[in-house]
Amino acid sequence: MARFITLAASTILCLNFSFQTHAATNLPFVLGEKAIYDISWFGIIGGEGTLHIKKNFSYMNNEIYEIDINGVSVGWVRDLYKVDDHAFSYFDIKNKYSHRAEIQISEGSYKKVKVIEFDHKNLTATYRQNDSPPETFEIEYGSQDSFSALYALRTMHHKLKVGKSISLPLFEDKKKYDLEVRVLRKERLHLPQGMIDTIVIQPMLKTEGVFRRKGKLTIWLVDNYSLLPIRIKTKILIGSFVANLKEYDGIELSFIPYANPAKGKDK
Repeated sequence: MARFITLAASTILCLNFSFQTHAATNLPFVLGEKAIYDISWFGIIGGEGTLHIKKNFSYMNNEIYEIDINGVSVGWVRDLYKVDDHAFSYFDIKNKYSHRAEIQISEGSYKKVKVIEFDHKNLTATYRQNDSPPETFEIEYGSQDSFSALYALRTMHHKLKVGKSISLPLFEDKKKYDLEVRVLRKERLHLPQGMIDTIVIQPMLKTEGVFRRKGKLTIWLVDNYSLLPIRIKTKILIGSFVANLKEYDGIELSFIPYANPAKGKDK
């Protein structure tokens, strides 16, 4: 069970309102967007994940969204194993890349804090873990952290073609690499809210964080301009951890109603 919660909460894998009138005109998401997910294993709900565009402000003369990502254990499972994972990503609204990422991992007795500062002008990133001295690494221009990458991808609806791949420069855990995102298929999901059409992708992530890369990660994005994640699935040795959207705010989704409400459940 501890293994379940560690991975499940980790799967759920950014106040100046004067900016809002012009900042998000070319983005498929806005300040205040919030999505909450139930995380389950073999149908047992034991975690909750949240993606929240929480703040909008100027950071080092750049207009950014602060994206907050949380993964926690819930209910009776929390009494057995406490998980409180939290991450922040500073997403550049104009340039669509990351300026800063902070990942706070708290799973039972295991604790870790990682901070990455991006310098796109000098093509470097400063990495610090816990109380260790900061280290500097070379990066590619426009590099993402593992969370801003999702939001950068959401601006690329026109590039998501079934059978094709998209590549994004990414830096995480002292490593830079090109993140390959494979577009697998289109699929209509049957959820309690109704049916919804999605684009199914597979990010080939290689590092650790609130979106933990253990096993194969698959994401279902709503097939419209917003590309909001509807489902996130991590396949492991025994079964899969699944995060399904249960609540959302600050975005419009059009679920197709069932002719027979009793059929409203996806296998």
